[in-house]
Amino acid sequence: MFRIFRESGVGDQQARYHGNAGAAFNQMRMEFPHFSPLQEKNLSKGGRMGVYSHVAVILSRERLVYHVLSYVMGIGFRFVRLIWTMKRRIVGYDVIKSIAMFFVVMLHYSFYTRFYSSGLVGTSVTVLRVVCVPLFFAVNGALLLPRAMDEAKHYRKTLNIIIVVTIWRLLAAAFFVFIDGSHPVTVKNLFIFLLGGGFGDYPTGYFWFMNALIAVYLVLPVMKTAFDSERKIVFKALLAVLIGFTVGKDSLRLVLQMVGSVTNHDFASTLNSLNEFYIFGSYGYVLLYFLVGGMVGRYLKQRQQGGSDVNRHPVFGISSGKACIGIFVCYVLTLLIQRYQHAAHGTNLTVENGYWLLPTFIATVLILLVLGRARIQGFWAKTFQVIGMNTFGVYMLHLAGLVLLSRLQSLPWFQFMGNLNSIAVTLLNIVLCGCVFAACLAVSVLLRKIPYIGRLFAL
Repeated sequence: MFRIFRESGVGDQQARYHGNAGAAFNQMRMEFPHFSPLQEKNLSKGGRMGVYSHVAVILSRERLVYHVLSYVMGIGFRFVRLIWTMKRRIVGYDVIKSIAMFFVVMLHYSFYTRFYSSGLVGTSVTVLRVVCVPLFFAVNGALLLPRAMDEAKHYRKTLNIIIVVTIWRLLAAAFFVFIDGSHPVTVKNLFIFLLGGGFGDYPTGYFWFMNALIAVYLVLPVMKTAFDSERKIVFKALLAVLIGFTVGKDSLRLVLQMVGSVTNHDFASTLNSLNEFYIFGSYGYVLLYFLVGGMVGRYLKQRQQGGSDVNRHPVFGISSGKACIGIFVCYVLTLLIQRYQHAAHGTNLTVENGYWLLPTFIATVLILLVLGRARIQGFWAKTFQVIGMNTFGVYMLHLAGLVLLSRLQSLPWFQFMGNLNSIAVTLLNIVLCGCVFAACLAVSVLLRKIPYIGRLFAL
């Protein structure tokens, strides 16, 4: 076994000492049987160092194979995890967030840009957007409530959201002061803005959404306890209170207003005193959509896992065709409500209390059901996933984009829009809104990849 060491002048004691090297060399002889006796002899004359060099070759090759296999297996595990994640992911939620975000941009477009038609055609588009905010909170509830909650982790995330939103407030203040500069502001205005208020006369009202989201997150563990409680009466009682004081009360108020318009009596004001019994304040409807979204999300999760009683609830068992018809009926009713408010109160483009009227509530639930059950794959699934992951970035950037577009529309080569009919100008406005949306999306996608800066675009 140690013949090679004896031929190279190494003694028996040294041969026994270096037995491992000789064994490795014998392994090399077995792997390379084409060595001739002369080659073997010449190789043996290299002595111990020659053997060690070839042993190193063997070990290096084994390490290379090990690293290659580890890399391939790592890719395989990541690929399997990606496939598993995509399989579990409900792409319909990304579609809902994408549509809702475009509706938000379009709603603010009608307020902060020029040449938007306030007639029937323009209003018929803005009425579509009455579901944008309810859909956002419903999707949040569908994503968060059905899953297990770590309270400590949740409040760390809430603190992170507060920090990120505060940074965005500072960035928005800098944009309005140094780029827009159309209104004077003071340090006091800045402090009010950082604490959740407005920023002088600048259009910073869109930050209310983040205020409401933080408010919901602060009480989410309590809502989660009621949502998971085996005593269903707890959750049902909470829903009854929220529905009664938001959707119920204000839908009834609308009916009383219509009756009052016909009889010339003020019946609606009799409901004002009910607010004394309502503890959730102006964000109660937000909490309602969050909880109802959680119910739909739990149903969709059970449906995805093949639960046997997923269609037990009559609303959840509705077919997609009937749901689409219901959504259209709710849209028509909302448009009629807007036309009444326009005739009675001079309301343009928007719907008073539109977020929590009964048609909006029903339409939100039906949209969540239809798109949550939709099967979307391939290119469109990837596209909506990218948009869904960047809706926060688009939301934070879109008003700056609209302010800049408004500046561009004051230039002479945009003045032709003032001479277009309502249909043409509305279609062109939709295209321009799409351009703002796409530009904000591109900026969000690019900046999201930059270390540290990317944290401002992901919650």
